[in-house]
Amino acid sequence: MITSIINYIPNPQRERTCLNTFSKGKRIYRQGDIAEGFYLLKSGSVKLQKMLPNGESTIIQIVTEGQIFGQKGFHQSKNAHHTHFAVALEENTTIEKISCISSLPEQWVDQILNHLAELAAINIARYERVITMEAEARICFYMKELAQRMGKRYGDETLLKVNLTHQEWALYTDTSRQTVTQTLSKLKREGLITYSRNRILFRNLETF
Repeated sequence: MITSIINYIPNPQRERTCLNTFSKGKRIYRQGDIAEGFYLLKSGSVKLQKMLPNGESTIIQIVTEGQIFGQKGFHQSKNAHHTHFAVALEENTTIEKISCISSLPEQWVDQILNHLAELAAINIARYERVITMEAEARICFYMKELAQRMGKRYGDETLLKVNLTHQEWALYTDTSRQTVTQTLSKLKREGLITYSRNRILFRNLETF
């Protein structure tokens, strides 16, 4: 759906878009940079990470193919700044920057606004999970959610390839690196997954 929105932009307006490819670990924008537009993830994956006032950080979202990210809204000040930074998680991560979408039909603008509202709802739900779910349950929840978005099915099994260290999983799930390691080991002992560096194989994602 999002790709079709971008393809609708008239040719003169598409001159105000920019297609870039990033290597793994390359920063797309920095926290504090002026927010210059939206970004459409054409391929690969991106982590959105936020530095906190106490010097620690948290991963607020893993963006997958077809999703929009960025912070410049339709009515924000031109001097709005990014409150997080974005980093490519895969080689050849391709992103289309959209600096102006004012010429889009109203129905498409509404769909983008709805999409961004859904992302805000996801963030609210995340904080609710911190309060209501145990650490192990949160780790399992986010693993399954990413596998549903990014995983590849092989019969009953699902392979999730994502370039996150145990420490990054901890930042993403609001837990600790030790808890992530213990949870993965437990799931492996129970025969629910096998895992190696940056790969998790779910034996049956439906019953996980």
